[in-house]
Amino acid sequence: MSDARSRFFDRGVAFLLHRHFVLGCLAVNISLRLVLIVMLPVSMASDASWYFNRAVGIAAGHGYSEDGLPTAYWPVGYPGFLGIMFSVFGSHVFVAQLANVLLAAMSALLTLALGRIMLRDEVPARLAMLLLSVYPNNIAYASLTLSETLFTSVLMLGTYIYIRSRGWLGIFFSGVVFGVAALVKPQVLFFPLVLIGIRALRELQPPRARVALSALILYAAMISVLAPWSVRNFLVFHDVVLISTNGGPTLLTGNTGDKAGARGNFSPDDPLVVQMRFSVADQVAANKRATRLAVEWIRHNPGRFLALVPLKIWWLWAPDGEAEWAYQAGFDRYHDHVMAFRVARIVNQIFYVAVLGAFAVSACMVAARGAPSPWLFLSYGLAAYVTIISIVFSGQSRYHAPVMPWIMIASAWSMVEALRWWSSRFHTARIPP
Repeated sequence: MSDARSRFFDRGVAFLLHRHFVLGCLAVNISLRLVLIVMLPVSMASDASWYFNRAVGIAAGHGYSEDGLPTAYWPVGYPGFLGIMFSVFGSHVFVAQLANVLLAAMSALLTLALGRIMLRDEVPARLAMLLLSVYPNNIAYASLTLSETLFTSVLMLGTYIYIRSRGWLGIFFSGVVFGVAALVKPQVLFFPLVLIGIRALRELQPPRARVALSALILYAAMISVLAPWSVRNFLVFHDVVLISTNGGPTLLTGNTGDKAGARGNFSPDDPLVVQMRFSVADQVAANKRATRLAVEWIRHNPGRFLALVPLKIWWLWAPDGEAEWAYQAGFDRYHDHVMAFRVARIVNQIFYVAVLGAFAVSACMVAARGAPSPWLFLSYGLAAYVTIISIVFSGQSRYHAPVMPWIMIASAWSMVEALRWWSSRFHTARIPP
């Protein structure tokens, strides 16, 4: 039995280290997403429809607008990216889906590259790439015109450039990429501070001036990307709007309701949310009203705000597979195959919980014996960063989607280390004293 277990581990390692593994894994990554797009054609609905229509308008020369009015309600990054794609290849859903497939492949390669740096071990780095490639929820996102796929790849690219940089020019370019990421999701604005902190830890008390200068260069690069969009917003709205006007509504919808009604995730029908009186023409003022209403509610209901924290964390991390909602709304034969979708959702949830469990084990391993590299703390730092943002705003499962590659890296490490211990235990048992 011990020989069989040892051979199982050795064969698994040989599979991961095969010279064609990376190319094969990339082929699987791309094929699974293309097959889903072709086999289950889905119409865009809700947020995906909004992004798609704004991109079509950009490609047609109407600018970033809604109902003929300029907008900045949601960040411009993703519809702007799609608008460029549509202006070159035509305004078709398949163009966006194909772009998502390529972005997902890029994320898989970056998972491998970052895994090598963060773990200093080829085997778990390749396993992390494989886990992300076959992760059902990640596969499903390729069909949808949602910002998560682009944001994940850009966030990883900025991180990789920063880690690999050996001079100020590399730090500047990473800041440019993070600026683009902020135009997709403004939540990333303060994430580079996590990177700078880990680099300071890695270099063992570098000169404070060097740390400060790297932060200054990185954020100067980010500002150079964000400034033109902020100027556009000022010229359009005659008010300061750094990136978008949805911060107040997001804060309000996650922090409203009485004890029975508030859920901590998204409450668009709450009476307090109605008082925001949102309209495209009045979105800047509505954003301010929403922020004021949310702050007042928190100030007058501190106990209820704190009581929502566990709910927000639950909605952020417990459920997964939210991409299925798009098929419920946009796949015309969904109800004919609802059982298959239910099974797929259950399989995905089992996969997700297993990965999350391995992630928790990896944190325990780091606490007990240290990390193979200080850069592994990125996995835990990013997870904590997203959790803190959700505690303030709202908890939704799609918010953890961009964190999953980092979670896969840490999880793959704990899985491989556990299997190594398991295998070596039986090898040792056969060696006479």
